[in-house]
Amino acid sequence: MSSPILDLNASNIKSHVYTKTNIGGWFFDAWIKMTHTTTLTITDQPVQSGASLTDHAFLQPRELQMDIGMSDVATSFIPGQFQSQSRSYTAYRVLLDLQRLRVPIQITTRLNVYENMLVEVISAPDDFTTLYGMKCTVTFREVLVANVKTVKISARPKVTNTANGGSPLAVTPNQSIAYQTDRLLHGGF
Repeated sequence: MSSPILDLNASNIKSHVYTKTNIGGWFFDAWIKMTHTTTLTITDQPVQSGASLTDHAFLQPRELQMDIGMSDVATSFIPGQFQSQSRSYTAYRVLLDLQRLRVPIQITTRLNVYENMLVEVISAPDDFTTLYGMKCTVTFREVLVANVKTVKISARPKVTNTANGGSPLAVTPNQSIAYQTDRLLHGGF
């Protein structure tokens, strides 16, 4: 099987990527249930008297749980996807490969477009009811990405032309910490 990472600008899927539910450009047969989870963490700081104070709140990475169905007798929405002796087996392999590769993918649903999602958990029960198909639950978690900016803080070069080679410098008696401390304690400013 080729790479499960698809080009979302490919001509065969480009017009569908933002209009139909898909996982990184893969269009599965059925979306049985989706659970969208967004959590705001509100900090609590204890104070000496009274209730705890809140001074900050931040969003946790978003999670999406999808119950997916695949049939071995159906045809693919996108021609060429899940082509194998068993479409359900191929679909399961695609999900495993997406998890193994750990490459953030885009997921489009009716309620939201999620960027930078990783496959966290795949749960696929296999019994007599899934002999010619697959029903699995996949949990995705968002990867938070920070923007980094480099700022120059000094015009001086980071390395000097001269160095003392690691040798300690001589300190005169009136420059020592003990001498300065003794002067402050005994009023000899």
